[in-house]
Amino acid sequence: MSVIRKLLPAELALYRAHLLRLDKADRYARFTGTTSDTTIVRHCDGIDWSRTLLIGAFIGGELRGVVELCSDRMLWPADTELAISVEKPFQEMGLGSALVRRALTIARNRFAKRLHLYCLAENRRMRALARKFGGRAEQDGGDVTITLDLPPANQFSLALEALEESAGAVDSLLGRWRAGRPDLAAA
Repeated sequence: MSVIRKLLPAELALYRAHLLRLDKADRYARFTGTTSDTTIVRHCDGIDWSRTLLIGAFIGGELRGVVELCSDRMLWPADTELAISVEKPFQEMGLGSALVRRALTIARNRFAKRLHLYCLAENRRMRALARKFGGRAEQDGGDVTITLDLPPANQFSLALEALEESAGAVDSLLGRWRAGRPDLAAA
């Protein structure tokens, strides 16, 4: 069973461990270049939680996919940047689509008008995800910038985020409770 929910700053170690589990190719795709363990640790330690949201996909209680939403209201008053990572054994399961869909709702509820994704031209998965959600791609050499226009927040998007967050919190608590009670694991 998968649970998708926002990560708390206290869960930064989970995100770091997730990124460190990415293989060489997936690190290259996520960071658009070769990335060492030290660089990943520095990236995580440098997260500004006042402008960054992490949305995680948990499978069996382990963080296996993450969308990082980053905004800077001074530089991009209406724009948000998205980066996504899904561990190899959990790709092709719809996690990326679920995470991006959740990120779109959260971004629009925070008054973002556009969402930007940056990827390498050969990153077919990211380009397919962007097309699925109506993104426009512009290629500059080996890099692609994808822009998704977001509708304004409305009652439905706000209620959807609240419902999904509540369900994620309850699923997470139930998972922890069952993990502590083996007799309930089959329930």
